Amino acid sequence: MHLRRLIGLSGVLSYLSLPGALVAQVAGGVEFYGALDNAAPITRTIGGLSLSVGTPYLGIRGSGGLGISSLATDAFAVNQGPSNLVWATNADLMFGPVNARLGEGFMPYAFGGLGLESSAQPATFTDAIRTWSYGGGLQLALGRILSINGEVRSRHLAAPATPVDSQFVHGLEYRVGIGLHFGGGRSRSSVFSRRTADAPPPRSPAPTRTSRTNWPVSTTSASGAARRVVPTAEQYIGVPYRYGGTSPRTGFDCSGFVQYVYGIQGVNLPRTSRQMAGAGIAVEPSIRSLAVGDLMLFAQGGRISHVAIYAGNGRFIHSSSSGSGVRYDDLGTSRGRWFADHMVAARRVTRDGRILVNAFADGSVIAFDHFDPPDSAPPPSR
Repeated sequence: MHLRRLIGLSGVLSYLSLPGALVAQVAGGVEFYGALDNAAPITRTIGGLSLSVGTPYLGIRGSGGLGISSLATDAFAVNQGPSNLVWATNADLMFGPVNARLGEGFMPYAFGGLGLESSAQPATFTDAIRTWSYGGGLQLALGRILSINGEVRSRHLAAPATPVDSQFVHGLEYRVGIGLHFGGGRSRSSVFSRRTADAPPPRSPAPTRTSRTNWPVSTTSASGAARRVVPTAEQYIGVPYRYGGTSPRTGFDCSGFVQYVYGIQGVNLPRTSRQMAGAGIAVEPSIRSLAVGDLMLFAQGGRISHVAIYAGNGRFIHSSSSGSGVRYDDLGTSRGRWFADHMVAARRVTRDGRILVNAFADGSVIAFDHFDPPDSAPPPSR
């Protein structure tokens, strides 16, 4: 009875605390975990399952597990053997990206809630100690679905009202789990959504993914991808620059960004700017020849090392280390002139069904050798 009341009340209060504007972004996850409680002289080892649901940064989680408890000393006067079957349940309010649509990298979170656990050596299986607890953890996202989670919980006695409660020993619980995540729309924190001073047109809705087009062979769907790629790209303005980055969650480098937004349109581009220079149809690297969606390629130190997407009217969108992340730049500005002076090539997604021409006469594919280095353009003027 106490178990149902505590978990039910915690769940209702947690749900009512969720901002109504975020309901549309509800997502959830399932985690299989193992926990160790080192509350000497008691050692508990428990395995269990947790379910979480909520918006990207606020949600609720219920968990429960079974395990073994053992005593290092005769701390409690009980007649059981050295180890017994034990259990623990928790209902937590979660603060952090545990329900966010995953990308890659580490994401911290915190939690607090109520729970029940069996005594160290219960006289009956239903003996329960009422607790409250809090803690924090770190989630390592391995893609959009899978994660590895580790956390620490500090558990405290909630109401010492029964003889069973006298067996409670305070300690830290360490937990490691594997999570599977589902649901939720594309979202990112506010730090990823700030626009630059030269604000682009209003954001367009995220397009649906289409059938994939692998380079160097193109279909007529590729020209549509070129027209749609700029509205898609500008949704990520403000995402920070990260060397080797390919995710809006953790950041992009220049080619990782171009590959990602073209991938949403169903076109699989190579990974680096140098490899992209060997795919597509060559275009004269000048404003009068460029079309929206063309790839602009820039060189430093005698080799191609940066790529951007042309957006029309002399503007282009890219992930720039000197610009602190995804942003628009204009070839007519003092900063843009650096890019104009370093632009050495341009490539285009074909507008018909022809085979795309490789930039090299022998048709060989450029092998990956290294990620694109940061650009050396002057910083944006304030």
